Amino acid sequence: MIVNVFAAVLAASMLVPVQPLAVEREVSWSGPLHTEGRHIVDADGNRFKLEAGNWHGASGTWNGSGDVNDPANHHDGENSNGVPLGLDRASMSDIIGSFQELGLNSVRLPFSNDMIDDQAVVPDAAVAANPELSGKTRLEVYDAAVQALTDSGLAVILNNHTNTTRWCCGVDGNERWNSSQSDKEWEEDWLFMAGRYKDNARVVGADLYNEVRRDVLDDPNWGLGDEHDWFAASQRAGDRILNEANPNLLIIIEGINWVGLPVDGFPHSRPTLEPVRTLSHQLAEPGKLVYSAHFYGYTGPNHSGATGTGETHDPRYQDLTREELHDVLRRQAFFVTEEGEPYTAPLWISEFGVAGDEQDPKARAWFDNFVDFLIDNDTDFAYWPLVGWHEDGEPDGWGLVHWDGEGNRTSVDGDWRADAWHRLTGAW
Repeated sequence: MIVNVFAAVLAASMLVPVQPLAVEREVSWSGPLHTEGRHIVDADGNRFKLEAGNWHGASGTWNGSGDVNDPANHHDGENSNGVPLGLDRASMSDIIGSFQELGLNSVRLPFSNDMIDDQAVVPDAAVAANPELSGKTRLEVYDAAVQALTDSGLAVILNNHTNTTRWCCGVDGNERWNSSQSDKEWEEDWLFMAGRYKDNARVVGADLYNEVRRDVLDDPNWGLGDEHDWFAASQRAGDRILNEANPNLLIIIEGINWVGLPVDGFPHSRPTLEPVRTLSHQLAEPGKLVYSAHFYGYTGPNHSGATGTGETHDPRYQDLTREELHDVLRRQAFFVTEEGEPYTAPLWISEFGVAGDEQDPKARAWFDNFVDFLIDNDTDFAYWPLVGWHEDGEPDGWGLVHWDGEGNRTSVDGDWRADAWHRLTGAW
């Protein structure tokens, strides 16, 4: 998720309680997936639009300071213990059933590189509602989530969200794929993860790295050939995955999230996918490239999303008129779906979201306008996040479903986002 480099975004939502409901639906697609022009298609050549959400937690929720065991030091007070959020409160089947009720066909499942090598057993409290997961490592819990999701008919996209197990995305040691590890280590971890699920045709994608951005001193770049070159690193990793580990995966490459210092008078921007116009990927296996971008109303094309320190006078996306917003979206990302261009590829908006208790009319209008743009352009998407907690009517307002400590669930159907959400999932 995009967050302030300098401040966290906190929100809460009042939602209407609903009871867990088992969902059975016919699976009408088969993997592996590939691309044809601007669209993703399944093994039978039928369109497979990624109508997805993010089930976060396995990449970490710790904010980076204070006692890691204190929930207060985790994003929104939600300590995931490094596994997909909610397994302490609801069964795997109920959580996945809620995704299906939302109308999804796929899930982006973030992980950290730390997760792969962490040999510690997950605390029993972290999987209290799923006792069959007791005694497992974080990777083994991730395995179980992948299996349960795909058994239900949902497609899974593996997402390397962070190097270390902590909340994203500021100046936190996770700015680049090689911030806390070498290029070789990053690539080897991807070969391991891609190969691990090779025999599961419903594991359909490798989302190579999340929100590549500036660290304290250096910007990422697109094509300069140095150790900060995201274009070259993603090309190399994508080719290695396809050639050495799993030729069936879509290779999903996000643009550059931030360059420059967020200070008035200094150059700074959110390049997103604009560099693709002049330099696009040609993977070893054709029909496997998908481009990705993230958009949130409180950030902007030249706004970091900060409030206070690090805040500039650039407009946020939610400050733009509907027409201005749509023009910027086309320029920054949506142009890649133009047919017949060297860069033509499917576009996946793999993160966007807003709080269910949001009162700012600008933020609400942004969400409606953004959803309209997704619908009008028939664009693949993944909402951030799917799962949150709620206690005494005080939920994490960004999630679409929430559980309290007793396993009671609330849904997006109880807040202002419901109309836009149902328009989006019913638009195709």
